[in-house]
Amino acid sequence: MKLADNEEQALKRLRVELFARCPIIDIRLYGSKVRGDGKQDSDIDVMVEIPEYDRVMVADIDDIVYRINLEHDVIISALVFGKDEIEEGPMSESPIYKVIQREGVPL
Repeated sequence: MKLADNEEQALKRLRVELFARCPIIDIRLYGSKVRGDGKQDSDIDVMVEIPEYDRVMVADIDDIVYRINLEHDVIISALVFGKDEIEEGPMSESPIYKVIQREGVPL
């Protein structure tokens, strides 16, 4: 996985801010950047797992991602899952979640 300096800095900042402000269970990178076939302008796909899906918390996470995107000139695309959705709902069988579990790299 090869990331540009600004991408690495953005992801470090994202990790610090999310763990400081939210009860994060897991953060994983996935997609083209992890597979090594991303282009210079490819987005950075990130999965964030929180204890339970909470719209206010998801909005806070979106705000953090938005600000970091602007500050570091990157495009982080965050997909937020609640652990409750994964364990008690159909999310564990969704194709995107299976891809994340297979190719995702912990941040």
